[in-house]
Amino acid sequence: MLEDLDMAGAAKVTCKADVCIIGAGTAGLFLATLLLERGLEVAIVESGARMSRSPADANIVCEQKGIAYRGAEDGRSFGLGGTSVRWGGQMISMTKADFLPRPHAGIEGWPIDPDELQKHVATVRQYLGMPPDPSVDGNSSRFFDQTYPDLFRFGGNFDLRLSQWLPFGKRNFASLFSGAVANEKRLRVWLNAHVTALSFADAPEGRRVGTVVARGSKGGTLLVQSKSVVLCAGALESTRLLLELDDQSQGMITAGGAPLGRYFADHLSVTVGRLRCHDWPMYNKAVAPIFRNGVMFSPRLELSDIAQRRLGLTSAFAHLTFVTNGESGFDVVRSILRRRQGENHAVAFAPRQAVRMMVDLARMGYWRTAQRRLWIPRGASLMLQVDIEQAANPDSRLQLAESRDAFDRRRLTIDWRITERDRETIRTVTRLVLNEWRRSRLGKIAEIEEIPADQLEALSNYYDVFHPTGSIRMGSRPAESVVDSDLKLWQSSNFYVSSTAVFPSSGSANPGLTHLALTARLADHIVRQHAY
Repeated sequence: MLEDLDMAGAAKVTCKADVCIIGAGTAGLFLATLLLERGLEVAIVESGARMSRSPADANIVCEQKGIAYRGAEDGRSFGLGGTSVRWGGQMISMTKADFLPRPHAGIEGWPIDPDELQKHVATVRQYLGMPPDPSVDGNSSRFFDQTYPDLFRFGGNFDLRLSQWLPFGKRNFASLFSGAVANEKRLRVWLNAHVTALSFADAPEGRRVGTVVARGSKGGTLLVQSKSVVLCAGALESTRLLLELDDQSQGMITAGGAPLGRYFADHLSVTVGRLRCHDWPMYNKAVAPIFRNGVMFSPRLELSDIAQRRLGLTSAFAHLTFVTNGESGFDVVRSILRRRQGENHAVAFAPRQAVRMMVDLARMGYWRTAQRRLWIPRGASLMLQVDIEQAANPDSRLQLAESRDAFDRRRLTIDWRITERDRETIRTVTRLVLNEWRRSRLGKIAEIEEIPADQLEALSNYYDVFHPTGSIRMGSRPAESVVDSDLKLWQSSNFYVSSTAVFPSSGSANPGLTHLALTARLADHIVRQHAY
């Protein structure tokens, strides 16, 4: 059931539930669905409205102190569904090595068993309707030999893996879980409800959150009382809320040394080369994403665990991308699909290009049905990208600003750092990829023009990819982490955090699948706690 706090005017409203979830984005809606199915009553408190808004439109902006972090604006969305309204929905599991200690890169291991997490990965795949990965289930060598023979034999430093993309119709979680949101009587979703305070009280089992306080723009106040509280407001906003809680409580979280706000990181993506294609059909067959069971899979060359240890590097991968001019048949189809996802995206169509677009659409159809691959538009700009996992850096951090928002809450300051170690990882992986490419058959299909060294080193060529991690890190000791292995705040008996910010490291995988698996694992834990 949807409720709008602004509709309450200046009234005070009280709501009771078994679990209060702060944030109605991907994690919040998924967690609510799992808990409802297990018989619990849930209240969700969301600062946005029914339709998603940008941070600027929602007046939830950040100050930038270090290198400009684009994810603060382009990577966030407030409202029902959160960033799922605009994300790519790219899913891939972290490797087992990503969870283990990596002393060669100065990275500690996760405090959970990666094998134990796999059953929760299976739960996520089931709920999202993700078909089996054809490169994992069955004979992967034979599959790769048939689909990507050149990438499969690329070189000993890299492992070929596939990432899976959710169909556009399943990316928006507000639509995907609309049945529970609209019809479930045990769920109340409060929109336009900005959390301003958490009321803590001492109990026999330890300090616990008794009430979540939220305010509306019309002066209304919402008081939510629950047995458990889960913070699912996204990495940046979740960190801001905890920083403000720590500030208001004279260091309740950080007094013992917990690194709240520190170790802020993202995946760094860098264009390292541009390709001149000599044979477009062969290039399309060699590297383009494939379709299986109605789902698109993209190839990526991941730096092997052996190579990482030998070279002292963090995780990284290389992948091939392309950019169109906005006037192709490909652009028209992509715009239509984005609108289907729920994003307010204008359909690109120029009448003067009608004939060309029809030809493009025919080619897309041929490659989709006959070749079972994505068609790469001829004339598109082809690029080689290297994405790396940032090294752990406590000086890269999120802090509270002095400025305040309309609800008298302190804003967030982002001090994002890129270290020399990050740069060296990019240089090394770039050299490895370029050398292997030129030695392989791919070098005859498309020639790579290396980005000049001065451009490669320029900060303008470095991009965050909206995968924020580290600022609420999970760990085994309260002096070195913010939440424990169950995602519970060390200083509370009933307050949990489900966010990519809890990742102590990220590997090179997109975090979505792992984050949702952690959320499914948290749902099991909460259900067990409520059974007592």
